[in-house]
Order: sequence, then C-alpha cells, then structure tokens
Amino acid sequence: MLTEAELLSGSIPPLVALAGMAVCFVAGLLGGLSGYGAGLLITLFLAPIVGPKALVPLISVLMLINNGSRVWFYRGQMDLPTVLRVAAIAVPMAWLGAQLYVRMDSAVIQLVLGAVLIASVPLRRILKGASVAPGPASVYGIGAAFGFLSSVIVGAGMLIMPLLMGIGFAGPALLATDAAISVIVNLAKTVIFGSLDALSLGHFVLALVLGLCTIPGTACAAWVVRRTSLRLHMALIEGLILLGGASMLFGGLSG
Repeated sequence: MLTEAELLSGSIPPLVALAGMAVCFVAGLLGGLSGYGAGLLITLFLAPIVGPKALVPLISVLMLINNGSRVWFYRGQMDLPTVLRVAAIAVPMAWLGAQLYVRMDSAVIQLVLGAVLIASVPLRRILKGASVAPGPASVYGIGAAFGFLSSVIVGAGMLIMPLLMGIGFAGPALLATDAAISVIVNLAKTVIFGSLDALSLGHFVLALVLGLCTIPGTACAAWVVRRTSLRLHMALIEGLILLGGASMLFGGLSG
C-alpha cells in the first residue's frame, strides 16, 4: 500500500503507474459505452494500493472527472430537469452516507465493498432491461437511495439506469443524463469527504491523475457507442469483479 508521502512525491513504481493508466483507460471505455463498470473496475485496482478506507472518497473525485468527460462527449443529449430532480434528493442523502462512512472501521468497509462487488454482478443482470415507473415516488426514492449508498459503497450508480430507462431515455441521452447526475453527486461528495478529513491531499492528487486517464477511453466510447457489443467485455469485467470482491471479503475476514 502506498503512503501519503509516496503519493505526493510521485514515488510510484513505473509498472504500477502504467497499469493504473491502462485500467483507467479501459474503465473510461466501458463506462462510456454502457454507463456501468468504471468505478467497480478501478476499485479492484486501487484497493490494494490505497486501502479500503480511502476508496470511496478517492473514487468520488476520480468519477467526477470521468463522468464530467462523458457529459462533454455526449453534450446536447442531457436532460437538465431530470438531472436536477434526482440530484436534489441525492446530494443531502450523500451527506448522510458520508457521515456513516467515516465512522466505519476499515475491516467493515472492506467486507461491505467485497460483498457489494460480488452482488453487483447478479444485480446488474436483474436490472438489465428493467425500467421503473417514472412517478415522483420512484424518482425521489431511487435518488435518495443512490445518494446515500454512493457515499458508502462503489457501484451505486447502477440504481439510476432503470429509472432513466423507465422515463424513456436511451443511447447518448441515457448516458449523458446518468453522467450529469453523477457529476453533481460526486462533486458534493468530494466537498463533503474533504470537510470530514476523509480525503487526503495525496489521494486527491492520485484521483485527479487517474481520472484524467479515463478521458481517452471515454472519447473512444463516444465514437463507437451503438456500434460495439458489450457482451464479451461485460463477461470479463464481471469475472474480475467477482474475483476482486472475493479477495476483499477474504482480506476483511482475515484482518
């Protein structure tokens, strides 16, 4: 695990740096194509490097940049009223989730994240193709759940997709609106975790650098969206997520 001093001084092993750039490029590509998997994939890479306690605050900054680039590449397709409706309830709930997160023990966080990673695979399959009736209750209920859970676990963004599809979004409009909601929530989480001293300067800088590495992948995804099947990609990613989740569970139990 890299220390704060190593992160600030840039003393990161070259192979680790290159691997991080490659992982973030692939994560940006997958997230830009499907709206799913970027944060989960990066979590698997970062967990042994920064430790479980730093993961969610760090991922918040990283995904702020990643989703911001997705909004840019799909600009003109975002539905601002929907973004504001969901974010209005998600942001205060993210604050509540952050209050819980900073009080959780590192071993508990590792167990929770491991369980969530494993559960995300069948949950994605259950939610795939599903839609939610777009009434006020579902909009604010799912927005609240997303906001709270996004400050405690990685991968809560998958809750938003069925809601947006139920409203009628698809293709670039779906990806842009989903990304814009995440931008607002992750910006709020970055400020919240920073105010709670849960986001160190070294981790913030690392997140900025890795977040920038996702942008080329997002750019490629924007170019090939609707032209590439994700079946093989998602099978590989799900395999990695299951292995990584099992590893984190084992680490939390043995620790």
